[in-house]
Amino acid sequence: MAMEQIKSFQNSYVKKIRSLKYKKYRQREKLFWAEGIRNVFEAIGNRWEIDSLVYSPELLRSDHARNLLKETAIRSIPVSKAVFERIAIGELPQGMGAVIKLKSEHTFENILPKKNGFYIALENPQDRGNVGAVIRSASASGAAGVILLGKSIDPYDPETIRASMGALFSVPIYPCNSITNFISWNRKHNIKLYGSSAKASQDFRSVEYARPLTLVFGNERQGITNDLQEQLDLVLSIPMVGRASSLNLGAAVAVLSYQVQGYSSHILQ
Repeated sequence: MAMEQIKSFQNSYVKKIRSLKYKKYRQREKLFWAEGIRNVFEAIGNRWEIDSLVYSPELLRSDHARNLLKETAIRSIPVSKAVFERIAIGELPQGMGAVIKLKSEHTFENILPKKNGFYIALENPQDRGNVGAVIRSASASGAAGVILLGKSIDPYDPETIRASMGALFSVPIYPCNSITNFISWNRKHNIKLYGSSAKASQDFRSVEYARPLTLVFGNERQGITNDLQEQLDLVLSIPMVGRASSLNLGAAVAVLSYQVQGYSSHILQ
């Protein structure tokens, strides 16, 4: 029997979904909200546990998504166009999202790194869109994981998930509160640490990128802290040819990640 469409903004489940925009409620409920058809299919394809699919028949145009609703055993909740637009964070919602169960956090110090892998570490990142873009670049370039070092935004924020374009569901995310533990883990596993700074003198194209390797990037405004920078094996610059003084975090990560990928591909040929 099909569920009756929810039309009230005051419905308790609608209120719960809206509360998941805030970290304290995500942590309390052990749930998060992922909006968009791609996010839904990536979450299902990567075997995340789905609490419910929420959709608006009036907004949903994708035949692929409609077939999913016909075939799935996942609880599916129809809502009115007005209710979905109230839930949505984007201006042009696709009419589908999912309430997803949070996984237990990985214990960073116990990670066994991939032998030929590379990791992306972000120190104190505060921009939700940038972190989502970094996770997307990590997936595209084949990174083994993203390490969120120090005081970081929550990767399960809806804006971060949207910016990741579904990559969050396939890229391991590792929180690490301690610089000391981060350095110790890399040294223990003989992983080189390469940082990025606009003030560095060494061009990123002039060095070798032997794996295993961790690329380290600082806060969007302040860069890598002195304590961390002192521990890096190399600090690299991305030269600016035009009038721009620097790249944003997402773009800088993409440039260096593909440099690592390209170097490794060349070595393997």
